[in-house]
Amino acid sequence: MEQPVVFLGSEGEAGVVARDPGAFLWLLADGFGPWEAATSYEPEPDWAPQVNRGLVAIAEQFAPDRRASAAAIIAQATREFPDFDATIMKLCR
Repeated sequence: MEQPVVFLGSEGEAGVVARDPGAFLWLLADGFGPWEAATSYEPEPDWAPQVNRGLVAIAEQFAPDRRASAAAIIAQATREFPDFDATIMKLCR
């Protein structure tokens, strides 16, 4: 389970959102989805992440060693896979 979790959007958005599925569970638990993690667009003015207690319980059960804030998970994925978007764009015609 060491594969990164990526987001490929319908409008060309692409990004690594978490370095592995365990980190992705914590991203979701912290109230972020793949789109929010992968894009640099400003969220809607009234949007704010909400911790999801049910997803926290799942993340604690399946990935207790990956616990981190969404900001830390996104930063780590960005550092580990900095060229992902460029690589995907090279593959597009």
